Amino acid sequence: MVTHGAKPLPVTTETSHGLSRILPAPATSRLAAAVLTFGANVLCGRVLNVASPRGPLFVTWGLTFDCNAYCSFCTTHKLHRAHPPGLSPEQALDIADQIADAGTWVVGFTGGEVLMSPLLFPVVRRLKERGVVAYIVTNGLLLAEHAAEIVESGLDYVVVSLDSDDPREHDGQRRVAGLMDKALEGIERLRDLRGRRRRPMVKAVTMLTAHNLDRIGAIFDVLGRHADVVAAQPIVWGYGEHPHGRSKERLGELVFGPDERERVEAMLARAARDHPMLRQSYFRRIPSYWFSPEDLAARIPCWSPFLRLTINPEGQVLHCGTRFGMVGDLRRERLMDTWNGEEMRRQRETVRLRRNNCICWSSDTAFNNLMDRLRLPNLLPTWHRRQDHARNGDDQATG
Repeated sequence: MVTHGAKPLPVTTETSHGLSRILPAPATSRLAAAVLTFGANVLCGRVLNVASPRGPLFVTWGLTFDCNAYCSFCTTHKLHRAHPPGLSPEQALDIADQIADAGTWVVGFTGGEVLMSPLLFPVVRRLKERGVVAYIVTNGLLLAEHAAEIVESGLDYVVVSLDSDDPREHDGQRRVAGLMDKALEGIERLRDLRGRRRRPMVKAVTMLTAHNLDRIGAIFDVLGRHADVVAAQPIVWGYGEHPHGRSKERLGELVFGPDERERVEAMLARAARDHPMLRQSYFRRIPSYWFSPEDLAARIPCWSPFLRLTINPEGQVLHCGTRFGMVGDLRRERLMDTWNGEEMRRQRETVRLRRNNCICWSSDTAFNNLMDRLRLPNLLPTWHRRQDHARNGDDQATG
């Protein structure tokens, strides 16, 4: 049972009120610079596909694919064998400086279990010295142990993955006894240490599956007594160079059968009555993502190569682990050279021409939700299309 004596909190699901309800990042003094980076990304990347004076707005940095859990929906241990950590502390700090110099607004640290990486806190401190917003995604097993260092480091957000209101079910899916209780203990420890500063903010994210969708309202209610913000993301599959790379067939009973769409829509509609987040268009389209993703792929533009980069534990760089291959290696080249490099621009051209033929509905829910809600950028034209890049980009794509 969950018996931590949590201080009562209002049940807060993500809404349209306040930037921190959309992204795992607070509005800071760096926001003005972020607006400039966003504008440069959109104009130089999406509209023109030319070199940009500013780098990615968002960086996702997987410091390690090693993990202390064995989640039934995750392939991180396989990725750890393929991509062991390959950056020295000096290289990691240099990359952090490059990220700050590039005008990046938000860096999210993921894994694996990112709290297992010895690089995490030195890199976070360097980014915070440079004014960059930083957050981590964790399963929570080591949260209490590292709570003091998390607060001291200046992290803005801690995102904790919690998929049930029943510890036995949660721990069973992640194959670690006592995991949910340890995660909630860590959240309480963070709240005690941060005091009135309310930094880091704590966000609990639930993965929606066939096991828990019918109880999502109750799960939000339980998690809302511990976390500052409660959010959700749909289960995904087949994401290639990504922890969610497991095939749909291997996910088994976690996914709905092909004839269950009407029941899924009814459950989401029922939960949305009490939780405004689920009324947003992004979440209303979850049934389409699960049952007819080709419909979304035809209508929803991809923003990944124009706004974000992902760094893996070896220092290799990509913007998308589902459809495209690597674009560079930060052990041998500078981040801005990669961002404006020929391979990145080939992949951008494929996306500009809408030849990627894929939809990414949960690799980064906050990012995708934000871009789905920003109407104007999605209406902008694309000029000076580079047909040679588009053809080469298709050749380079792995999906």
